[in-house]
Amino acid sequence: MNQKSLLAVLVVFSIGLGGGLFAQDADVAVGRYVPPEKDSIIEIFKCGDKYCGKTVCIKDNAYTEKEKANGVPGTPYLDHHNEDPKLRTRPNLGMVFITGFNYVGEGTYKNGKIYNPRDGKTYCGKFTSLDNGKKLDLKGTLCSITFIGKTNSWDRVTNMNFDDPKWDCTFKTKK
Repeated sequence: MNQKSLLAVLVVFSIGLGGGLFAQDADVAVGRYVPPEKDSIIEIFKCGDKYCGKTVCIKDNAYTEKEKANGVPGTPYLDHHNEDPKLRTRPNLGMVFITGFNYVGEGTYKNGKIYNPRDGKTYCGKFTSLDNGKKLDLKGTLCSITFIGKTNSWDRVTNMNFDDPKWDCTFKTKK
């Protein structure tokens, strides 16, 4: 093999290896996280070539007597604040509410949307994986004024007991 052919093979190999490392790095945020309220578990996952998030557990997932204006006491929370009346009966548990994020490098994901079922609004946002995926900073902003927003820090789920009946999880076996 001549030098030019060897160089071409090395360049192609390096690009392939670098691309694989980049893809692996992009998946560092994939996993389950607990937000500051500690009342749910959010799973970040790959959706095609983008990243999304859904609610996989809700603690005390039922309307209380005080919340009866929003739902029947004892029944699971629904997306009752949604601006689209057709979506107001969908359950919050299992809802994909983080959509379309692109990995842009260095643990940062941008250009996605975050739906907040607590107020029925959709926000623009970004999230950053910190400490090798142990933490996630999620920032939601008004799409028209991106400097106005709020950041929440989520912790990766480790050693949580989901056998507690207060947790309603999509991955728990129903008895």
